[in-house]
Amino acid sequence: MAASPELALSRRIDIRWNDLDGYGHVNQAIYLTYGEEALDAWFQERLGLDENRVWDYVAAKTTIEYRSELRIGDGPAVATVELLQLGTKSVTTRTTIAAANGRVAAELENVVVVIDGKGGASRALGSAERAALGG
Repeated sequence: MAASPELALSRRIDIRWNDLDGYGHVNQAIYLTYGEEALDAWFQERLGLDENRVWDYVAAKTTIEYRSELRIGDGPAVATVELLQLGTKSVTTRTTIAAANGRVAAELENVVVVIDGKGGASRALGSAERAALGG
């Protein structure tokens, strides 16, 4: 399945002082946090969950390709999530993290596995979930 820009969701994320490393850049590990915030928001939006509910999933794989630095003056960062692929039990997404002016700072690819929420066993995506996520 190709990326689905029509199903993309963008989220503004404030760059916080404690996100910075000694060089004044957003620390490399923080990109994962930004990506997780955006991914959670994407799932909430696509699945119609209120802000107090989360979708039960675990990360199976995350890759990050760093493109350029982010500094506090580049903010707020904009993280955009789009669907790449739906598996039987997994969802693969791309998250692009950019400066407020649109300059891409990093791209993350996430593979997450949906779980039952009562002990962590994986489960198949339901038909309603597949439809809501774009499959």
